[in-house]
Amino acid sequence: MPADGAEPVVIPADLWQRPEMRTALTNRDIGHLFRLVRQYAGVSQTRIGVAVGFSQGKVSEYMKGKAQVVALDVFERIAEGLNMPDPARMTLGLAPRILTGVPLPPTPIPAWDGTPASSLLNVEQVVIGSRQPDDACDVDVLTLAWIVGRLDGHMDRRTMLLIAAGLTAESAASIANPWERLTLALSGTRADQEDTVERLEARTVGFHRLEETMPARSLYQGLTAHLNELSTLLQAGLPDRLRRRLAATTGEAAVLASWIAWEIKQPGQSAAFDRIATLAAQESGHPIIQACAYAYRSYAVRGAPAVQNIRLAQQYLPAQGDNATRAWLLAREAEELAALCDRQALIRMEQARDAYGAARPQRERAWTRFLDSGRMAAYRLSTYVSLGDEQRVIDEGQAALNALSHETDHKKIAAVHADIAAAQLRIGDLNEGITSGRQALETAQRTESRWAFQQLTGVENALTGKRDASARELLAAINAAHRSLSQSSA
Repeated sequence: MPADGAEPVVIPADLWQRPEMRTALTNRDIGHLFRLVRQYAGVSQTRIGVAVGFSQGKVSEYMKGKAQVVALDVFERIAEGLNMPDPARMTLGLAPRILTGVPLPPTPIPAWDGTPASSLLNVEQVVIGSRQPDDACDVDVLTLAWIVGRLDGHMDRRTMLLIAAGLTAESAASIANPWERLTLALSGTRADQEDTVERLEARTVGFHRLEETMPARSLYQGLTAHLNELSTLLQAGLPDRLRRRLAATTGEAAVLASWIAWEIKQPGQSAAFDRIATLAAQESGHPIIQACAYAYRSYAVRGAPAVQNIRLAQQYLPAQGDNATRAWLLAREAEELAALCDRQALIRMEQARDAYGAARPQRERAWTRFLDSGRMAAYRLSTYVSLGDEQRVIDEGQAALNALSHETDHKKIAAVHADIAAAQLRIGDLNEGITSGRQALETAQRTESRWAFQQLTGVENALTGKRDASARELLAAINAAHRSLSQSSA
């Protein structure tokens, strides 16, 4: 007979659906989780410990509330050890375990307000089971944003698609209805109110993460619905502490909405969201929200006006901390100074490198989740292009491409290929320049991003006047793509 600790832990499937289990998973309360497993699965602390890689004493500490799990790898080990199903994993804030063969969602999840899911979001589907690559999966973008906002670490496009594929009506039953949460917050206890604020904060983070992996138009309606929820709750007479938190996450959402509105050529709405961000920064006592707003504005212009916006943004930085935002602004300043042929760009880029070394982008602000080594390499690359250091561009370009995921980082890759193409064309390497230019165009078209298309400007300039047939063909294709994007955004 095997020893007690060697027996596998078998957890009844319905335990994962119990309200108290959903509460434990949502709160990431591992002690509560272990107590429920012991109560309903009838297993000892020793057997739980063997399953998840803890000593019996450590399990006891968690169950008594004397210790808390905070590390992502430990949450992952617990989920694996207890054979946690994907809906429970997502409620805990982990990505789905199954990467292939995910069952086809039987029905799309309806939006919580009754709006058909298809009008909220139509998301590209990976090849799963018998489905074809061009099939689509309708999901509620508000729920998707909340889930990905609770994930630890960087979320790539593949993870987003897998979560979207797993969002069935059945799995959504374990996720509390946000409209019910909003009602509770407006009429319930302070605990209900705090829980709702936490969920809205996570959803704001999720929208910032999704902006890196999904087309702007797919997010815009969901993001405006999210802001409507935030505004409703702000009028509810919450305690000052919660109101300031809610105002801060409203500002973080508004700066993103302003950026996306600009991306889809809605300048009036972009300006309106900008004003909301300004008010939210004042209400919350988080002036750094203004730094993000000015940083986004810098992308809408070039040269001296862009530098002016970036330097205005830097005025809202605190004396210490927020190193990810600091690194972003310094890298952007280097990029724009280089466009003005100002060699101070090299100093700013070194300062950006130092700030990034001390940064924690996945922990600092909702908007810093995009910043990684690949994006920093792309900023260096753009700077060297403008300063005319073509050979360094090609060397840095390869390093940047190596740091990016070719399955997920399409916006960044479009910019890197464009910079490499411009450098190759300037040093006379026509064939390689055209090849890189085509890769830049194809990747930009996949993103539907106005910003990604802007990165092709250097390629257009380098191609202008060339008599080679392939060069003229690529230039015509870029111009046609610009016209197509303008028509679709009109």
